[in-house]
Amino acid sequence: MRIIKHILLWLVGVALGVAVLLGAVMAASYSFTTDGSRPDPGAQFGSAALAVNGSCWRVPLIGGMLDKAFYAPSTLSVQKLGVLYEAHPEVTLPEWATHATLRITADGLGDAAYFDGTVEEYAGFLYPANGEYKAQLTVWRLPVGMTDVDFGQPADGAILRNSGLERPARAAGYYQYSFRFTIQASAELELSAQRIEQGGVAALEISGMVGSGTPTVETDLGSVQCVRSPAGWRCYIPAAYNASAGSHDIAVTVNGETLTIALGVSAKDFGEAEAQPDPPASAAANEEFRNVIWAQYEAQARDKLWHGAFLCPVELYTVLLDYGQTRVMDGARTTQSNSTLLYTIPGDPVRAPADGVVVVAQNLALTGNTIVIDHGCGLRSYLYGLADLHVEKGQSVARGDAIGQAGEELTMDFKIGSKSISPWPLFQTSGGLFWREF
Repeated sequence: MRIIKHILLWLVGVALGVAVLLGAVMAASYSFTTDGSRPDPGAQFGSAALAVNGSCWRVPLIGGMLDKAFYAPSTLSVQKLGVLYEAHPEVTLPEWATHATLRITADGLGDAAYFDGTVEEYAGFLYPANGEYKAQLTVWRLPVGMTDVDFGQPADGAILRNSGLERPARAAGYYQYSFRFTIQASAELELSAQRIEQGGVAALEISGMVGSGTPTVETDLGSVQCVRSPAGWRCYIPAAYNASAGSHDIAVTVNGETLTIALGVSAKDFGEAEAQPDPPASAAANEEFRNVIWAQYEAQARDKLWHGAFLCPVELYTVLLDYGQTRVMDGARTTQSNSTLLYTIPGDPVRAPADGVVVVAQNLALTGNTIVIDHGCGLRSYLYGLADLHVEKGQSVARGDAIGQAGEELTMDFKIGSKSISPWPLFQTSGGLFWREF
């Protein structure tokens, strides 16, 4: 019995010793785990480093079994960044960030938010006007499987059980930043090229602007419409086969301000080809064509749908009359062609040149089976003379989809608005349509 009693006393002593040792280790770990164990804040707005105004972190103790909380409530102080001349100052997050939210209000005008969402969503936000703004940014680092709701709001210095969601355990929590700034931006214009040939396309980027109003563009080269782009707004300006050589002014009106830029157009010799006269058409056929096809010229531009090079609608063909060529009939030079006439193999598939939406798919008295595909940004492909149609109006198509069958001849015409452009640069990923493609 005495031996058993000694053993029990020894075991109790060991247990007490281990408890004291663990307590000492935990106390040491607690005391040596300071707020310096949190990650570097490192957030920026525009080019300015942001100062932390409130934070809450859970830092692992003793190998990640427990966490120590570091909580600092946000104060009323607001960092002043001054005047920013960018229309959309970027948010730069630390490498450790897993999630961030941003709220932007008018400085001094209450809590109504112009923007309230994630930093990823902020990329598509346009400031409504130049002026003074206030913002609050919250940057989180959370393990996979934990949300900001799960994180809670522990008191400063509290000891918490570690979530166990990541090994090795890392600090989890957030920093808050509160700042005010003034936006003073003006629109800027940039062309993909200063000069293009007849039949080509120039892209015009409108950046550095505030406000959600769509810019308007006026030029004698054709009717163009703007769509949103990563930098602001984008439009595509055609130089048709008969556009006058020389300099053309492009006027852009945005937020009541009108800016101008010049685009040069170079003459191109498209050559000539023997052609047959068009068959006579009735007044009803011409009226039907105008109602169906001309209506597309001024239709509202969709967002950009194409990506990369276009496909020729048929794989095997012979060019009978090319874009821009002058028709020669009975030895006399006549008009230039705004489209390309292909000799095709009957029954071969006709392919969608690029992603888009079918806006016309019907038989017209003037052009036979006709398909028009809207590729966005005012660019549409017009295909005439198909033997059969395999798509319907309103249907979305992808590049290369079979949309019909070829007959003996197929006419293809690519237009921006009402102005035809050369198809060949489209098939070669060449020209303004592929500039900084987004």
